[in-house]
Formats: sequence, C-alpha cells, structure tokens
Amino acid sequence: ALVKWVLSRRTTNVDLEAADIDDDGVVGAAEFVLFKLKEMGKICQQDISVIMEEFENLDVDQSGTLSVSDISEAQSVETRMP
Repeated sequence: ALVKWVLSRRTTNVDLEAADIDDDGVVGAAEFVLFKLKEMGKICQQDISVIMEEFENLDVDQSGTLSVSDISEAQSVETRMP
C-alpha cells in the first residue's frame, strides 16, 4: 500500500529539494530513484552511506565515476594488503 501511494502521489518542490542529494539544484535519475526508495522504506540513509563508502573506495582516481581501471587498481591494492 505504501509503495503504491508513493508511486501515485504528485511530486512537489519540497520533494525535489529533499531528493537533491548533492545540492546542485537539479535532481538526476539516481537521486530520484534513491529518494523514492527511501520514501517507500526500501532503503535507509545508513544503507546509502555504506554503499557510498564502497563507491568512494573503488573510485581510485576520485573522478566521481567508476571505470575498469578504478576496479583493477582497487583490486590490486586489496591483494597487496596483509
């Protein structure tokens, strides 16, 4: 019932402000999906923080995106650790 309500209710300006995770004034698809999942109770902020920490650890070149070279470098760092 909650999922149906969340998906059927009109999105407001307040919702957009809440969904704008990076405070850049626009809401991308990923931000919108996360906002809706949080509204539905499917994911919590703690889950998002854990996932973001993993992303940041994998983003070796700190570009804000993941590439094959990031993953390769992250894996080689892991294998060098005792």
